[in-house]
Amino acid sequence: MLNSHLKIYLGIALWLMAMVFAFPAKAGRDLFIDPEVYDSKQTNRIILVTYTDMHISSIPIGMSNLTYRQRGSYSSSTWSKRIASSIGDDYKLKILSQWSISEIGEHCVVYAIDEDRSIDEVINALTNDHRISGVQTMSTFQVMASSEYTDPYYRLQANIQSMNINEIHKRTTGKNVTIAIIDTGVDTRHPDLEGQIQHSKNFVAQKSLEQQPASELHGTAVAGVIAAKANNGEGIVGIAPDSNVIALKACWEVKAGSLEAICNSFTLALAINSAIEMEADILNLSLTGPYDPLLARLIEKAVQRGIIIIASKADKDDEESGFPARQPGVIGVSSINANNIMQSLYEDHLLTVYAPGEEILTTLPKGTYDFVSGNSLATAHVSGLTALLLQLKRDLTNHQLFNLLVKANEPSFHKIFRNRQLNNAIKLTLRSEKQSKNRVN
Repeated sequence: MLNSHLKIYLGIALWLMAMVFAFPAKAGRDLFIDPEVYDSKQTNRIILVTYTDMHISSIPIGMSNLTYRQRGSYSSSTWSKRIASSIGDDYKLKILSQWSISEIGEHCVVYAIDEDRSIDEVINALTNDHRISGVQTMSTFQVMASSEYTDPYYRLQANIQSMNINEIHKRTTGKNVTIAIIDTGVDTRHPDLEGQIQHSKNFVAQKSLEQQPASELHGTAVAGVIAAKANNGEGIVGIAPDSNVIALKACWEVKAGSLEAICNSFTLALAINSAIEMEADILNLSLTGPYDPLLARLIEKAVQRGIIIIASKADKDDEESGFPARQPGVIGVSSINANNIMQSLYEDHLLTVYAPGEEILTTLPKGTYDFVSGNSLATAHVSGLTALLLQLKRDLTNHQLFNLLVKANEPSFHKIFRNRQLNNAIKLTLRSEKQSKNRVN
């Protein structure tokens, strides 16, 4: 009997040890973030290091029927944390945060480098470390909008008439299509947005608390363009009012009461990874910044999963902006005045769509409205239109969507949403794609 009891106790002990070493910590409780991560003045001293973590999706033998963690958590295995500490000790780096990027099977650690050391030398040394698969500096991204006062009713009528939303909504409203807005937060208590946001996540919650609460101007403006309530007797109408909106806060205001906001590689990676896990159909990125290797990999993964990525074009192309709109597979958006018609572009495997983005009346926090301009609003327009198209035909590809969206500035655009017209337009797109492949071959 004693031997039997010992065997049972040993079995339980081994099972518990497996849980300790292979299981991540409880969802959402182990994401420590040092406030230094959010200090844009220290960005040039912060790096991100990634390495493969085989424990992210592993389940110990005999445990296949048990669920030990929630998808979408920030959980890290004990093994990955030991490696993070070891790397930090070896190179004298301070750990600011770390988390598991489940969708690419890697662990990411944010380190700070002392000011008296050469960042290039540290990066070179880390690059040659066999434990590490990727090293990069922290990038900063900015949202693409600005406010401007003008006569409200006239401008409102111009925007509605240019898109013929009232005609389009007779056939589609974005129902059952999920749009993830990665931005600042959204004021979910706004009368035109209350009940419109299906889920919210805050990836900058541990940013050092300020006296004034965040105003969430930019994210609220973008959300209003996409999903403001229809037929509620007040305010405005969103382009896809019945879409399922996920608000993922990855950006924060530069100063209170301003539309200007920034985000970085760390917060955007958390948000994009979460959007993929939550199986969003569309990802709205009303922002721009420098090319970022980690974000590029996550966006590529999202595209592979069939997620449509809509991102703001930069006002000028340089090394500090243009990403992710210039990444292959992403639909980039530039703003035009509602009275202008510009030809959208498809060159070098890059997709560029022009959409109304000047003096757009939209929602702002505390139940208010105002006119906002910029590529951010044009991007929101295209995300909304994409949801309308996906409701009618879920299997549209990036290229097919592009060929439909390029007609959005034409007065007859609303006719595309008629079943026969949509099918004819898709057939023309398929024929064009086939001809292009034949020319290449």
